[in-house]
Amino acid sequence: MASSDTPIGETHTKTELERRNRLYTMLSHINRCIIRTKDPQELYVAACRIAIESGGFAIAWIGLIDSETGSLIPVASAGNVTVTQLKSLNEGKFDVLSNDKETAGGSRFSSWIEMSEQLGLLEGASFPIRLEGKTVGSFNIAAKEPGFFRDAEINLLLEVVDDISFALDIIRREEKRTAAESKMRYFVYYDSQTGLPSRALFEERLNESCYNGNAHQVVVMVVNLRRLQIVLHLLEPNTGLAIIRTLVDRLESVLPAVPRARIDEAKFALLLQDPEGLHVAEELAWEIHKVLAEAVEIDGQEYYLDPFIGIARFPLDGEPAEVLKHAILAASSPDTDTICRFFFADMDEGSRRQLNLDTALRRALERNEFILHYQPQLDLSTGRIIGAEALLRWQSRDYGLVSPLNFIPLLEENGMINTIGEWVLQEACRLNRKWQDEGLPPLRMAVNLSARQFHGGDIPNIVKRTLEKTGLEPQWLELELTESIVLMDADKVIRTMHEISAEGIGFALDDFGTGYSSLSYLQRLPVARIKIDKSFVANLTSNPSDAAIVRAVVGMAHSLGLKVIAEGVETEGQLGFLRGINCEEIQGYLFSRPLPADDFTLLLREGRSIPPKQIEKPERVLLLIDDESNIISALTRVLRRKGFRIVGTTSIKEGFELMAIHQPGVVICDQRMPEMTGTEFLRRIKDIYPDTIRIVLSGYTELNSVIDAVNHGEVYKFLTKPWEDEALCQVIGDAFNIYELRQENRYLSRKLNTNRARSE
Repeated sequence: MASSDTPIGETHTKTELERRNRLYTMLSHINRCIIRTKDPQELYVAACRIAIESGGFAIAWIGLIDSETGSLIPVASAGNVTVTQLKSLNEGKFDVLSNDKETAGGSRFSSWIEMSEQLGLLEGASFPIRLEGKTVGSFNIAAKEPGFFRDAEINLLLEVVDDISFALDIIRREEKRTAAESKMRYFVYYDSQTGLPSRALFEERLNESCYNGNAHQVVVMVVNLRRLQIVLHLLEPNTGLAIIRTLVDRLESVLPAVPRARIDEAKFALLLQDPEGLHVAEELAWEIHKVLAEAVEIDGQEYYLDPFIGIARFPLDGEPAEVLKHAILAASSPDTDTICRFFFADMDEGSRRQLNLDTALRRALERNEFILHYQPQLDLSTGRIIGAEALLRWQSRDYGLVSPLNFIPLLEENGMINTIGEWVLQEACRLNRKWQDEGLPPLRMAVNLSARQFHGGDIPNIVKRTLEKTGLEPQWLELELTESIVLMDADKVIRTMHEISAEGIGFALDDFGTGYSSLSYLQRLPVARIKIDKSFVANLTSNPSDAAIVRAVVGMAHSLGLKVIAEGVETEGQLGFLRGINCEEIQGYLFSRPLPADDFTLLLREGRSIPPKQIEKPERVLLLIDDESNIISALTRVLRRKGFRIVGTTSIKEGFELMAIHQPGVVICDQRMPEMTGTEFLRRIKDIYPDTIRIVLSGYTELNSVIDAVNHGEVYKFLTKPWEDEALCQVIGDAFNIYELRQENRYLSRKLNTNRARSE
């Protein structure tokens, strides 16, 4: 109450001033609270309390809108009312105003009327609270004195609520930032696809194991799935994810307690502390390889991922960060003869060279450093050149002539293989057309396709565009694919091959025998010929296993109506063997190394060839092997009179070559040869040339091994030195009779099978 001596106008002015000062104090205190508070609920409670203590209101409460029902739910209050009472009042059904000026005048709203009656309130107002521009609740206040909410007061209260809304925006942004940081931290330390630790977390744990643990030696193993990236590139994301999770499950089944991580798309790392010996790590590598090398089957399609494991050790191979890097380096080794490799110091230098090569390689095309060499392919029946394989070479300004083994994998890794591959195709087709325009005999041009080229680009259109541009007819182009390309996505590859084949372009299956292909796939492929890998050709005259593989491949191909070309033919013996099993074509250094275009053109102009296959009258060829040349001379004098054609040598190694070249029906070998025993040599001859009759002739009578060889059918007869001429000639004559009978039976069997096939 104002005193009677004070004018009424002054009393009102003083009351309004005091009221506004309280509101300014309320605004100031709420702003201080906003600075300190990071939790919305704390802010709501504090704002209500300050409204009572500093603002002079009877009650204050904050309600938030329920997103499902639209009702206003009290969350904080102060004064003569509690949140519980507010919730029970009108069952919590309060209105929220969005027109700020109309919030004054509580008598207009039923909820305020009821609250006024219950709590003795004279005026109240509700101000909308916003979050990111959207009304999410209201700040509700009421007073027991009239005329409280004038324009000036309402503007101050609007400022209070705007500050609360601003604070909520700040808190929300901070929450989002914190959540983003947490999410970012998760992605930094964990792989999102598998949930395994990432490289960053693995490095921290490796560092801790090396320095803070009790381990004397820490071993890091990196599993490199060498074909995973190519497979993932071909598949839908969900299918790729299924493959990855299958691999993780397999890895966990082998090593449930060993710390492991996914350190990049195709590599996993494992941590071993104080293994009992290096053999433990190696045995573990074999176990890992065994489970990961098995095909992953998704939707009926099998995928092979070619795991290889690199191993490095702390402290032997450097500091923790270096140990991981060195294990990765070992896992990236091109070695295919084993399933794992330990790091050694020279690898690091090789890695730096690879990096420098990659840099130079990226400039090679614009510098015109790539060239093509061409290796002739020959028809064994005529001896003539009937084809050429285009082979990419890199003549670097910085490194000279770089081996394809060093730069082709780099082209695959850095993605340049598609561009360079298309250049190779165009250049090879252009040159072939040029040869034809110059009047040289037409021949087929074989061009290799890589996995990335075939799966990553539009090969049918690229090939079609190349032929149109160069003017080469389709029948003079042959595309070579490896078995591994087919197996990545067999159905898709086969469809693409048929699409290309329909244009008249041929296919050859390269490096046959080195992959995982099956006859079921081979029968579906539109290939004209199979290329036998040079690794099988190299030792086929002396290694029974290689000889058996080559013979089987030729037989299988012929049964499917395919021709066979053998790569890497370097000796007359290899040529003779291949002719003997009716292989149609060869290529290799025996005739010519890969040549630059000008040298190959000269080869064509000169009409160079090898002697054609001779259809000769059968003769009795006898091979004599003895380390004493006088023995061979004496035997030759005796046996030549009987009409035998004698081939002799003092070397087992040369004996293998002569067997392949001359295909003798009978071979006689001394038992005690320097390189290997006669029985061991004849044992191999039996495996490679099963029809050849084998005889031991020796002056030594250590009979155990000879008797064993005779009993196992590896030796037909054992004869001693000195010999009786007539008896020796009789034995050899009988041996040739047996050989010729076998040959006749084999011929009749083939003829019978051919007639049966025709009748069917």
